[in-house]
Amino acid sequence: MTYREGLSHMFDISAALSGAIVEQNPEMFDGTVPNTEAGNLRSDVSNLVAEHFALATLSMSKEFKEREDLDFVSWAEDENTADLKATIASVYGEEGGEQFEQIWQGNHILAQSEYVVAAKNNDDAAKEEAENKLSTFADEFGMFLDTATEGILPAAEATELVNVHESQVLGTFDYYAAGDYTSSFDTFREGYAFTFDIGAGLADAIVTQHPDMFEGGEMVPEMPQTGMGGATANGISLQWMAWIFAGATAGLVGYFGVRRYRTRA
Repeated sequence: MTYREGLSHMFDISAALSGAIVEQNPEMFDGTVPNTEAGNLRSDVSNLVAEHFALATLSMSKEFKEREDLDFVSWAEDENTADLKATIASVYGEEGGEQFEQIWQGNHILAQSEYVVAAKNNDDAAKEEAENKLSTFADEFGMFLDTATEGILPAAEATELVNVHESQVLGTFDYYAAGDYTSSFDTFREGYAFTFDIGAGLADAIVTQHPDMFEGGEMVPEMPQTGMGGATANGISLQWMAWIFAGATAGLVGYFGVRRYRTRA
């Protein structure tokens, strides 16, 4: 089983778990069910965005250390991009998918690689240029999502989400490159969890815009107050929490591969 297949399978497990919990305790979730078309969209989008984060940080660390398997991680990133493109195209047509891919690749994936090269060369000017490209990507992608969703996901909100995401990607790498592995993994976990905010925001906007495409268009309800600590206090849905758990498990398995570099740095 490949890394991508394993990550996707974890979401299948989490879907089964959340479905069983909701069926067991329907009164806790206002009689709603997690396996709706809208819920599946959120899961699919969150899965792909979270996978992108895991692969981006893994790719940057491998490029920095000049690992032989970098090409395989790059291939996985390309496959992830293709799946994201297909998801966008399924809602906004082939033209929308093409526009997404152009924005996603240019000042984003390529800029992350340029940032790594600049870090290896201790070239602060080149690092700043790469950061500027990533900022441009955030603006362009925010505008793309605003236009695609007809303003349901406003450009300013989308851009802010993307900027936070990019800062977490770079932060994970910067700490890793500096040999501060504890901070690198802490930032990785924070950034990975944050991708579910991005996935939820985009999926909610799409469902609101196209309710006819999603049977049972209501999104996942919030977690009831059950005394389960921080998750309930923050209003995280049980299904969403299961998705985070599933994705984080596979994501950390992949990223923990770089830990071996402690003895090689």
